[in-house]
Amino acid sequence: MKHSSIKFILFAAVTTITFSCGGSDDFAADEKKVKDSLQAQNAKNDFSKVGNNEGVVGIFDIPEMLTICKLDSAPMKDVSFKVAKAYSVLEEEMNAIKAEIDGMPGMLTYNNDTTNFIFECVLPIKAMPKQQPKTTKIVVLEACPMLIYNFYGPYKQLFTAYNKIRKYIADNKLVQSGPMREFYLSDPTVEGNPAKWQTRIMVPVIKAK
Repeated sequence: MKHSSIKFILFAAVTTITFSCGGSDDFAADEKKVKDSLQAQNAKNDFSKVGNNEGVVGIFDIPEMLTICKLDSAPMKDVSFKVAKAYSVLEEEMNAIKAEIDGMPGMLTYNNDTTNFIFECVLPIKAMPKQQPKTTKIVVLEACPMLIYNFYGPYKQLFTAYNKIRKYIADNKLVQSGPMREFYLSDPTVEGNPAKWQTRIMVPVIKAK
């Protein structure tokens, strides 16, 4: 994946963060809940059963995801800069340790606090590298049941998907149980039509008590 593609995707997507990540404030309450990642030795990124149908496609037992990631935070006005910087560092360190990318870039969000927005930029990788990166981490995002929603359209319209997700969760007596994951499956430098840009939103859920 080209570095310019990553920067383009994340710069565009981050403009919708304040609208997209509502409902995740609880997961920034303490350091234990902030990380949705675990040190591990092996993982496999396999989403063949999920499919690409638009809208809610169901709740799936998502396997562990091996990634290189960088956790950061910033006031909302500085998030675009911080995200672009994080992905630049991730790509440089991924190349330095000879890791191979295994999918499109993503982001985990831990709150919607405009004064200190907490996020984690991730790049899926194919195998555990032989050496550790200098300033980022090799982690495995934990396996868990996740509500999957495929959104097609420009990033500035992502908030419409989150409105539908919140309604679906409420109507089906579900509770968000961890940080939301968002993956940008289309490369805007290749697909010129914003209406065809696919974003896969993944929300860990459990049944309400």
